Amino acid sequence: MPEFSVLNLKNVSYNIIAKIELGETENSGVIACQGGAMAGWALFLNSRGRLKFVYNWFGKEFTEVCCPEKLAPGIHEIKINYDHDGGFGAGGFFKLLVDEILLDSKRINRTVPVIFSMSGETFDVGRNTGSPVSDYPSHFPFTGKIISVVLERLNEKDAVTLKEESKGRFAASLSAQ
Repeated sequence: MPEFSVLNLKNVSYNIIAKIELGETENSGVIACQGGAMAGWALFLNSRGRLKFVYNWFGKEFTEVCCPEKLAPGIHEIKINYDHDGGFGAGGFFKLLVDEILLDSKRINRTVPVIFSMSGETFDVGRNTGSPVSDYPSHFPFTGKIISVVLERLNEKDAVTLKEESKGRFAASLSAQ
């Protein structure tokens, strides 16, 4: 789905919640992602079956939270909780929870404030249809079963941030001409 047709999680606190079922065989692939190599985020099981969430800040900084071990076969609820500091492109704190157990957390100093991609990267579930957000191969289809993916915004933006976003979208639209 095009970026602007999906709930905007920039400059706010949010949850990304995925419910998946893993089989007995090796599991890997993209559960959900938005953006691509130049900026975005991805929730995936790497080629060794370890769960990772990577936030890509303009292809220059990569913030990662991950499980220390493979997930066991069966149904799991994965939650990425992001607590935004407030403000335009500000940082915050990522937490990775699996089945309501905190497995990893990390601070990020800044975030993409307006748009992940000017080249048509999308929001995808079950594979990455554009360029990879992180260190996984192109497409990288999920080998388990995705039961659901929910994007949940936890707060609203203040007036200053809304104004900065509007100016940023206008500048981006001029750049795309």
